[in-house]
Amino acid sequence: MKEKKTVTRMQNRYIKDKETLNKARNRRRVALARRLAVLLVAVAVVFSALFVLYTKQTMLLQDKKAEKVKVEKKLADAKLEEKQLKGEISKLHDDDYIAKLARSEYYLSKEGEIIFNTPTEKKKEKSE
Repeated sequence: MKEKKTVTRMQNRYIKDKETLNKARNRRRVALARRLAVLLVAVAVVFSALFVLYTKQTMLLQDKKAEKVKVEKKLADAKLEEKQLKGEISKLHDDDYIAKLARSEYYLSKEGEIIFNTPTEKKKEKSE
């Protein structure tokens, strides 16, 4: 059979001081670990919030760039339409053009003139 060895601790001042010192060190380690854990969680929360904010800003920027492209295209179309309308205005100041337009659109004719519309003329007018 095995003999059970029991060691009795000495109860002197040195041993008590060492135990107290070890307990204090252990408490400090636990407190340090807790503080570091809290600090780590706080840093993680801050970085997560910054990442979410960055992602939202990036998406907003992409949306604004897409909107800018659409608006620029719309502006280019409007400028082209403005150019065409100014050309039309300048044409409307010409009496010959107005006469030609009135004859083609409203079937008006000059004195003694007879108008015959053929399918080829309509295709030509549409292509102009």
